Amino acid sequence: MRKSLLFAILCSAGTAWGQAYPAKPVTILNGFPPGGATDLTLRQVSAKLSERLGQPVVIENRAGAAGTIAAAAVARAPADGHTLLFGVAANLAVAPAAMKNPPYDPATAFTPIIEIARGPYVWMVKPDVPAKNLKEFLDWARKNAGKVNYGSPGQGSVHHLAGEMFRRAAGLEMTHVPYKGGTTAYTAMLGGEIDAMFDSMPAPMAHFQAGKIRPIAVTGGKRLAALPEVATLAEQGVNGIDVHFWWGFVGPAGLPRDIVAKLNAEIARALADPQLKGVFAKWNIETSTGTPEAFGAYIAQESKRWREFIASAGLPLQ
Repeated sequence: MRKSLLFAILCSAGTAWGQAYPAKPVTILNGFPPGGATDLTLRQVSAKLSERLGQPVVIENRAGAAGTIAAAAVARAPADGHTLLFGVAANLAVAPAAMKNPPYDPATAFTPIIEIARGPYVWMVKPDVPAKNLKEFLDWARKNAGKVNYGSPGQGSVHHLAGEMFRRAAGLEMTHVPYKGGTTAYTAMLGGEIDAMFDSMPAPMAHFQAGKIRPIAVTGGKRLAALPEVATLAEQGVNGIDVHFWWGFVGPAGLPRDIVAKLNAEIARALADPQLKGVFAKWNIETSTGTPEAFGAYIAQESKRWREFIASAGLPLQ
């Protein structure tokens, strides 16, 4: 009888705690500096999420190591739903696969909550590169073999390995130059330190419109609505570049199921907000909401894929 009563009390308390969530501001860690694609997107989503949760949502940028510094911090945080990670392909799949001793295992260190978006990458060049399409870039890069630099927001980032995949598929000799975040990489490109790089929308759009950087190809199977004149890599004769960005939210391992369910539902509702949908459409970002289980399975799939690519390419682990 006492055991039954104790069990009932604990269950009741658990329900009350779940209903009280969030009891204080929610902090979302982003592994990249302000101003990049993840930061711009997260700030839009978090504003709507704060309205829905009735608590402030605080963004904390902890840049470095392809987003793994922020991810490791969330993996160590209390599993109470008040510290979350804006997870991306880099810190939930690619970077850990590229490390000898990763600070966490993406499959076990986190509780998946929801995926929010997927999309292609754009291959872009600085203005003085004499190329307006991929053929012209390949011709120029081959004439300057060993002298061409491509940048990324970090060693082991998706941008880095996408560049490596592209380099190998096209048979180019290019040197990778990693930076501490996308904003720094753009500064380097605008300053002439690097010739080209991959990135996702919307970060490069202002540079494209100003004529400071030129887009010449996109990954994936279709052109971007915002850049209809820019053909895909496959359309321009380079195949096998199966690379895209994906973003979502995860919490520390052991996050209670009722909190996961609430966050999944409220983030999905935030993404359905007409104002936010308009912003995403303008930025050419397609939302891809789903269940926590589906996001977890996708993280595991992508982790396996990138481990296999790194091994087959013979890339050195960090």
